[in-house]
Formats: sequence, C-alpha cells, structure tokens
Amino acid sequence: MAEGSILIVDDEYGVRSGIRTILEMEGYEVGEAGDGAGALLALEERDYDVALLDYRLPDTDGLSLLQTMKQRGCDAMVCMITAYANIDTAIAATRQGVDFFLPKPFSPDDLQGVIETLLRHRRARADAERLRAEHEASLLALAEERTQTHSLVSSLRDAVMVVNRDGDAVLANPPMLELLGLGEDDVLMRPAQELLGGGALAPLCEQLATPARDRTVRQLELGEQTYMASIVTFRDEAGEARGRILTLSDISEVRRLAMEKQKFIRTMVHELKSPLGSIKSLLEVVLDRSLGDELEPYLPMIDRADHRIDTLVELIRDLLTLARSEQEPFGDEPELVPVAPVLDEVAELARERGAERRVTVSVDLDPDLPPALVRPDDLTLLLSNLVGNAVKYNREGGTVTVRGFVEDGWLRLEVSDTGIGIRKENLDRLWDEFFREKRPETRELEGNGLGLSIVKRLVERAGGRLEVASVEGEGSIFSVVLPA
Repeated sequence: MAEGSILIVDDEYGVRSGIRTILEMEGYEVGEAGDGAGALLALEERDYDVALLDYRLPDTDGLSLLQTMKQRGCDAMVCMITAYANIDTAIAATRQGVDFFLPKPFSPDDLQGVIETLLRHRRARADAERLRAEHEASLLALAEERTQTHSLVSSLRDAVMVVNRDGDAVLANPPMLELLGLGEDDVLMRPAQELLGGGALAPLCEQLATPARDRTVRQLELGEQTYMASIVTFRDEAGEARGRILTLSDISEVRRLAMEKQKFIRTMVHELKSPLGSIKSLLEVVLDRSLGDELEPYLPMIDRADHRIDTLVELIRDLLTLARSEQEPFGDEPELVPVAPVLDEVAELARERGAERRVTVSVDLDPDLPPALVRPDDLTLLLSNLVGNAVKYNREGGTVTVRGFVEDGWLRLEVSDTGIGIRKENLDRLWDEFFREKRPETRELEGNGLGLSIVKRLVERAGGRLEVASVEGEGSIFSVVLPA
C-alpha cells in the first residue's frame, strides 16, 4: 500500500470525492477542504506531504493560499489542479513555489503519477536537507558525496544541473545530459557558462553569472518543446552564495492545453453568438410590430427563431456530452451490451430521417456477434452519430450499410455510405471540435462539428479505436473497433 498524506482543496464536491476515492484506494491518508479557510484549518490540525490546490476557490485563489501556507510553515509539496492553466499562471506559480501543474480533466493514472512524483521529490528534498545538515561544507561537499546525491537528482524527471561557487558543473542528471547532448564525463567540472553558452540555453548564462537573487525563473524554447528554467542560489549562514541549482521543467503540455482551450472558447463563442444574434433580430421585428398587429405575418419568423433555439439546445447538449466523455473516472463502468437491439433502434430512426431523400439504411450483423464491452449510453450515442452522419451527408437515393463482425478477437462495426465523401487533406481534422468541411455540398446542411469529436472520445474511453476511409465524391467508411 502507498504511504503518504494528501490534502485536497477544491470547491467542487464531486472533484474532491472522486480524487479522495482514487487516493484512498491506493492507501493514502486523505484530507479535504472546499475553500482556503478550510484548508488552513486542516493544516493546523496536522501536516500533509502533498497539497492539491484548485486555482480558483470561493474565498481566495490557489497562489494566495499557497503564500499563506508557506508563511505558516507548511512544507508540503504543492500541485495546482486547474482548468484555467496558461503560461502566465505557470510562471507566477513556479515563482511562488508550485511544484507541479495538473490540468483538469485528468485520469486516475495521471493523478497517481503526479502524487508518486511529488512524494519522491519530497523524500528527495528531505534527504537532501539531511545531507546538507550532515555536511555543512555546502554544495561542493555534497557533490563530493556523489554516490548519494547523484541517485537523488537522477531520479527527477526535470533536467537538473548543480553548479559550485566557482561556476563549474558538479552534477547533471540524465535529462540534463540529454538536453546538452553530452556525456557525464564531458560535463563535470566544466564551466556551466561554457556548457550553456550556445543556442537556446545561452540566456541562462547571464543569470548564472550574477547570483543576486535567490531564485530566478524564465521560459525557454528548445526545439518544439517549451521549458520553464529555474535557478536557485544556495547560501551559507553568512549569506554568501555557495552554489546554484539549474532546473529545466518541460511545460509544453501545459502550454498546448492552454492554447487548445483558448481556441475552443473562441470557436464556442462564435457558435453561440451567431444563432443568438439571429433570434434577437427576429424577436425585435415581432416586438416592434413592423408587419402590423396581426399574428400571421410573424409566424415564419417565430418558427425560424424556434428552429435557432433548437440548434442552440443541440449544441449545448453536445457540449455537455463532450465534457462527460472526458470524465471516465466518474462515469458508469463498461458492461457487455448486445449490439443488435441498439443498432436496430438507431437504424429505424435513421430510416425515418432519410425517407424524404430516399436514403436506405440496411444492417448486416454476424449471427454470432458477441456483445460489446462498453457503457450502454456510449454505444447508442456513437452509433447514432455515425449512422446519422451517413444519412445526412449522403446523396438522394443513396445507401447506408452497417456491418458487424469479429476480427482478430475484436468487435468491428462498419458504417459505410454512398455520400459525398471527405477530402483527403481533411481526414486528420475530422476529430477536431467544431470542424466541418466547407464545400458547396455541405452549405445547406446543419451541424455544429462536435459529433465525431464525441464519437472518438467515447470509443477511446471504451478502449477501442476509430478508423476512417473515404474517397471524395464516392462515400466513406467509418469503423469502430471495440473490446468484445
């Protein structure tokens, strides 16, 4: 069983409850609080090894709470859990002592990995402090005890270099050696400025040469990766600088998530703004009685406004489904679901929708088709989206065929159509939120571009995979491969 104590600080009860369940199952001692005041009370009662802080709390924010905790002597490792991460927040948080960022939503494996890492860091920090107490001769003395110190630093995921008071590198862990492209023998006892003097790491040289501040932080671009560089100065009892520790933390994922979130919000605002503006304009005509006092002239406008509202409701429903599809730890457990009854219901509804354009829908399932290991609602939703799209983007008089069979021990469901197909350059973008092909054939077709994003998440949540093959002008085949 795992050892360690964790404090969860989040204003959402469901989030706290879910995290508590995951951690207690691993054997951790867990405390929780719904706001900053509750967190401080919990810390007065006992010490914790790790604190998971939500960035936004009812009575304060995570960074302000962290400062108060440190002023009161709390030495817990701190992980900021937030759905609002961005580069500025990451920089500010690192400066103020946040040890890790965990963007919401996250999986149990992500959470357990972070907790294990922080507990290792805490043990390493405690061991390092113990070594410093035993060896008052400073960083250089620690470097001479390389066997113990090297094992601690080497266990860190971040790239770390220890520099003595003369500016020479006395320790570099494997991630740092990989960034420098050098072996350990090529690094030790060489001037740090010489090692960092070329390329993207050059800006760190000036900071290493002027240890005026105890801690400096800056962002660096190394190839396609983004790093947060932290330089910490160690001083003796007289306040004299005895050495530096340079740490490079990869924040590429945090930055990518922040950019994706901004893009998603911009697109969502546009999708909501357009129908709302249309509804407002139609209602203004009705309220102004521009067409007289009789109801009849306004009925088409009211009908269009009602249709626009239905479009908004569908968008909101899909957004909620998209959010739920990312909350696997808190959803229902997968179960064995017979495919035929679900598909019969989906196909019947699709036939009704395609009747006006004479689109036929046929189902061909192997007689011995096994049930799918999936959440029941997920199976209905993903098949509804795929079959519905096959009807919507089909030609008049076209066909939709759904096949089900077992292949290499997996259940395979194929939805093929004789529709307009998909352009080759757009196949990789089909799963992006709000993506829709802009073509003359699709101009009059309604949709919000979320359906396939939802399908992909549901299939992956079931442990399966999604495939697509398409020829523009001839049709498409979407294949769902699920555990049986």
